[in-house]
Amino acid sequence: MKKLKLTAEKREQFLQALADSGSVTAAVATAGTSRTRVYELRKTDAAFAAAWDEAEEIAIDRLQDEARRRAIEGVAEPLVSAGKLVRGDDDQPIMVQRYSDNLLLALLKARRLPTRERSVRFQLPALRSAVDAASAMAALTAAVAAGEVTPSEAAELSKLVEAYIRALEAGEFDQRIRRLEEENRAKRP
Repeated sequence: MKKLKLTAEKREQFLQALADSGSVTAAVATAGTSRTRVYELRKTDAAFAAAWDEAEEIAIDRLQDEARRRAIEGVAEPLVSAGKLVRGDDDQPIMVQRYSDNLLLALLKARRLPTRERSVRFQLPALRSAVDAASAMAALTAAVAAGEVTPSEAAELSKLVEAYIRALEAGEFDQRIRRLEEENRAKRP
């Protein structure tokens, strides 16, 4: 089967339409090609794949700009009361500026991770024993006092230390049980 190539002109049309619309379907229609062809080219041509990624970034930037505009500047909409268009003295519809709190919140969430999802840059001391666990808890307390971690982050990290202590204790308990079983076996005639 002969492999059809995408001409440079059609590639550019596709990439421009993708940047404009953010839709592969719309972009292939504009370029007069097929989804299969562009996806195959994306797999085999690194430069085309990079240009595709850039086109998608441009489309996302445009969406963010529009969402920001609607959230902050608002959108003019006609005033409706009791299901009827309200008109001014000049018989033109009265327009009101509507803002989108939901878009504003979505933009904030996209830009700033909630505290619980923020990576904590605190290094716990090496945990090899219960003594090390006590040192780790002291280090967490000092980190909170120094403002390196929040109290809630320290609480989450302390849960890790506590889980480690429980695992250590369980391991030590298992070792004691094995030792006792071996001693009992050795005492048997």
